[in-house]
Amino acid sequence: MARIADTLTESGHNVTFFVPIFDDNRSNQLGVKLTKNVIKMERSEEMKLDPVTMDNVTSSFWNINVNSKEGHSLFDPVHKLTVQSCRSLFSNAELLATLRSHEYDVGISEPMMTCSLALFRHLGIQKTILASSCPNFDVVMAAMGEPAETSYVPAIYSSVSGDRMDFADRLENYDMYHFMVKRYGQVFDDEAKVYRSFLGQDFPDWRELIPDASVHFTNSISYLDFPRPSIQKTIDIGGITVDVEQIESQKLSNEFNAILDKQEKTMFISFGSMAKSFEMPQNYKENLLEVFKSEPNVTFIWKYESNVSFAEGLDNLELVKWAPQTTLLNDKRMSAFLSHGGLGSTIETVFFGKPTIMIPIFFDQFRNSHMLSRLGTSVTLLKTDLGNLDKLKSAFHKILHNDSFRKNAGHVADVVRNQPIKPKELVVKYTEFVGNHGPFHHMTPYSLKMPWFQRHGYDVLLYKSTFYLLPSFLFLASFRKFVFSRNEIPASR
Repeated sequence: MARIADTLTESGHNVTFFVPIFDDNRSNQLGVKLTKNVIKMERSEEMKLDPVTMDNVTSSFWNINVNSKEGHSLFDPVHKLTVQSCRSLFSNAELLATLRSHEYDVGISEPMMTCSLALFRHLGIQKTILASSCPNFDVVMAAMGEPAETSYVPAIYSSVSGDRMDFADRLENYDMYHFMVKRYGQVFDDEAKVYRSFLGQDFPDWRELIPDASVHFTNSISYLDFPRPSIQKTIDIGGITVDVEQIESQKLSNEFNAILDKQEKTMFISFGSMAKSFEMPQNYKENLLEVFKSEPNVTFIWKYESNVSFAEGLDNLELVKWAPQTTLLNDKRMSAFLSHGGLGSTIETVFFGKPTIMIPIFFDQFRNSHMLSRLGTSVTLLKTDLGNLDKLKSAFHKILHNDSFRKNAGHVADVVRNQPIKPKELVVKYTEFVGNHGPFHHMTPYSLKMPWFQRHGYDVLLYKSTFYLLPSFLFLASFRKFVFSRNEIPASR
């Protein structure tokens, strides 16, 4: 959202960036640089009573299967905060008056919360745009009327191994898709209860507000993602967060330059900002150290968030609490990357053409990892594979010494860097188009009004089946009657 705001500001538009604060520890991590009109909604007293932070939630990621139905219960406190935030918004008369004083032409919202769409409707903003931070947020896609092809398109939180699924994978993918649609639908329903308590029970809920959006920006790159059917409203703008020119202009510090100059090959290791490396089980860490020892001619830079040292005497390992990830990935001396498969890191490594080991921890990271594996640019391991030293050594050896991964990564980088229409251009042109000519209610698929058996053509299949099977049934019935009549034994006189 921050990059979209700055893109529109850069193109000359008057942009207001409104952000509710969920976690005080991240209240200054808004991401906007060019957009100056920023309105923050601080945590309400009700929200402060719940000491929930993302760090509380993510501390368990290493030890449980987050992508299981049980694992998703970890986020119940976060979903509770979204409902509390919605209540805080509509009970803040002063804030609502401030927002109403502006004459907005277009409202753009991340659909993780539908309260923002209710806010737009309340403020009289009829031209709305959705902007998802993921490639395909299943519940939103369903509400927009996009078909769910679960037999070959991985659901956003599914851990299946790509688009070539066996029966067990298809069953898991189907179950996870419908589970998440239902689960987020319940959260959206809870939000609707809140804003309807302020705006009236006849106020539209998310089932009307989501498909009313004129455009849906998704964080997907068409030339990278799994092929899938979509509707005309869906516009892929993946890569908008990667400013190649700006990154290429950045210089590494003397410290990192010295590290990269140590040996011919260097590999960067980061598990992102949510799954902390220092919280990793000890046997996983020890296995990684054994891998580093087995590759003495490679320097490893590991983003490790603790000052507690556990790797004394290992000359080819550099532990750093922070690293300029994109600048490192852009450097030609960087040979490979080990990543958790977060979408931001996935897109960055693609743009800079680095072969990658992906070890997904939670959510869409499984999908992102398999998305690259099918292109021959990465090797995907499970989190539990960190406990298997042989698997780890094999994966590191492939990525560092099999040149096909480097060549494939270079080709994919060339493709995404040379897309016919750049993501920023798409954002500006479609937003202006909606502002000048929207809303586009006629682009909402009629399938949303159809019962499921009509939408999937089951009524036609039933009719066709009857048409073809009825003659066969009549023939068999007649044949059976004829055979039995021929076999009758005459009665004795």
